[in-house]
Amino acid sequence: MMMKYIYRILDANVNRAAEGIRVVEDICRFNYENEKLTKKLRDMRHKIRKNLKDIDSHLLRHRDSAHDIGKKITKQSKIDKKEGLSQIIAANFKRALEAIRVIEEISKTTDNMYGIGKEYEALRYELYYLEKEVLLLTSKKSLPQGIYGITFEKFSNGRSNIEVVDEMIKAGIKIIQYREKDKNFQKMYEEAKTLRKMTKEAGVLFIINDHVELAMMVDADGVHIGDDDWPLKEVRKLLGDDKIIGLSTHSKEQALRAVELGADYIGVGPIYDTLTKDYATVGIKYLEFVAQNIPIPFVAIGGIKEHNIQEVIKAGAKSIALVTEITQAIDIKEKIKILGKQF
Repeated sequence: MMMKYIYRILDANVNRAAEGIRVVEDICRFNYENEKLTKKLRDMRHKIRKNLKDIDSHLLRHRDSAHDIGKKITKQSKIDKKEGLSQIIAANFKRALEAIRVIEEISKTTDNMYGIGKEYEALRYELYYLEKEVLLLTSKKSLPQGIYGITFEKFSNGRSNIEVVDEMIKAGIKIIQYREKDKNFQKMYEEAKTLRKMTKEAGVLFIINDHVELAMMVDADGVHIGDDDWPLKEVRKLLGDDKIIGLSTHSKEQALRAVELGADYIGVGPIYDTLTKDYATVGIKYLEFVAQNIPIPFVAIGGIKEHNIQEVIKAGAKSIALVTEITQAIDIKEKIKILGKQF
C-alpha cells in the first residue's frame, strides 16, 4: 500500500476516534457532571492525537475530504439515527474503538510504525475499560427531580404505609423511600415486599432506608444509609453497581467524602428543625455549598414545608424530601399537587 493512502486512513481514523470520544466526554461533562470520567476521556482523546504528532504534517498534506467516497455513502444512510443519550454514547464508543483498531492494524503493516500500532493496541484496551465505566454511569437510575417521598407511619394520621404510598404514587411521585423504625423485621419484610410490587408496577424508584438486607430480599432499587451505618464500600459489594446507594450528610466534609466513597446521591440536612431527624440543623448555607460544589445528585431533607420550600429550591435543590408535610396531610394527593407547583 502506498504511504499516501496509509496517511489518509490514519488521518481519517484519528479524527474519527477523537470526535467519538469528544461526544461522550461532553455528555459526561455537561449532562452527568462527572469530573472523573470527563478527565479520563479528555486524556484518552489527547493520547490518540499525540501518538501520531510526529507525522501530523503528512496526515494533513494527504487529506482529501473533497474526493472521499465515504461522504456520499454517509449522506444516503439513515442508520446513524439515535434515540437518547445511551444510544449516542454506545455508538460513539463503537466508532472510537473501530477507528483505533484501524489505526492499530494499518500501523503494524508499516515497518517504521509497528511500535505506534502497539501503542494504539494498548489504547484500545484502555478504552474498553473506560467504556464500561461510562455505561455503568448511564445505566444507573438518576435521582428524579421534584418530591422525594418518605414513609413515616407513626405520623400518618392512622393510615398504613401501604395507603400513604398508594396516594403518593397516584399523585405522581417518582421515588419513594421506605423508612420504618418501629416494626419487627418480619413485618417490615411483608410491607416492603408489597411496596416493591406497587412501585415496580408504577415505574417508581423504591429505596430502603438503612436495611441493606431488606433491600436485597425485595429487590429494591437501592438503599439510603446514614454516615454511621454499614460502610458504603461494603454495601456496594453486596448490592452491585446497578443499585442506587444514597448517603446522609450533615457537613461539607461528609459530602466530599461521600463522593470519594462512590455514593450515587447524598441526603443534605436537616435543613430546618424536625421531629424525624436527631441531628442539629445544617441550614441553607450547607445546602448552597452542596448545590455549587458536589457533582453527584442530592436530596434536601429536614423540616421542609410548603411555607419554606421556595427557599430550599432557590438554594439549588432539585429533589426535596417532605415527610410529615405529606404523610400527615388530610388529602395527600392534593398536598403533593400544591407542592409540585413550587418547582
